[in-house]
Amino acid sequence: MTTTSLPPGLLPGGRFADWRPTAPPAYVVCDVDGTLVGPSAAATDEVVDAVDRAQAAGLRVGFATGRMRGAMHALQEQLHAHGPHVLHNGAEVRADGRTVHAWTLRPDQVDALLEVARERNDAYVEIYPEDGFLVSSWDERARAHWDILDREPIGVIDSSATLGDEPALKATFAVFDPDAVPELIAAIERAGLLAGAAGSPRTPDLTYVNATHPDADKGRALARAADHLGVPLTQVVAIGDAANDLSMLAVAGTAIAMGQAEDEIRAAAHLVVPDVDAHGVAVALDACIAWR
Repeated sequence: MTTTSLPPGLLPGGRFADWRPTAPPAYVVCDVDGTLVGPSAAATDEVVDAVDRAQAAGLRVGFATGRMRGAMHALQEQLHAHGPHVLHNGAEVRADGRTVHAWTLRPDQVDALLEVARERNDAYVEIYPEDGFLVSSWDERARAHWDILDREPIGVIDSSATLGDEPALKATFAVFDPDAVPELIAAIERAGLLAGAAGSPRTPDLTYVNATHPDADKGRALARAADHLGVPLTQVVAIGDAANDLSMLAVAGTAIAMGQAEDEIRAAAHLVVPDVDAHGVAVALDACIAWR
């Protein structure tokens, strides 16, 4: 496909020359914050309608997010996306109401992250079992994040023993000073975990650093979700806007960056759509329908 034959609203990304759309899209996975939604909690009518059109055309539509499943209920009720869905920044894949696969943290890794949080005043850590989340301290500076999750912490966690036999899927540092991010990434990596920085238009004063199993990122989870559907990655479309989306942009047959994404993200994509305020994900979904 040439730049002149692209559907309206799409521009070439940094990897456009490598794009080989040899088969029609079958499965589209959308990041949430900065992609499906902007500063508001809900998707726009334009995005909701585009998801409806895509699924009516036979596409499977899912989301890939750092959020837990409980924090997606309202948006899922609005979108009715069939999935599979990627949660916890890639640590969990859900399809048809059940967990297809999960990558969890060891107790000693949870304890190492809690120790890091105790030593700092510029961040705290949230630990995510299968439902809800616990925090290293009750820090009101993180309340804007609790609002995104649509719930408060279920308690304070002092050690992994608090979890009992329940596995931890992910940990997230809410960072109150962005200068702390490199040190937190290094600490997470020393614990043998994968670190991924992220943000949200809804909390511009907070930065997040996710800690997941070293085999858990959005790219590996996307591959597992596609395998569950029996869809080759060449027929998978991934849409995102942030650094934690890079792994899924790397494996998808068609990688699409949102217009407001940083240069690094746009360079990693085959295509670029308008920004979230201009309903760029709707443009991408309609292009996928046209390619079918």
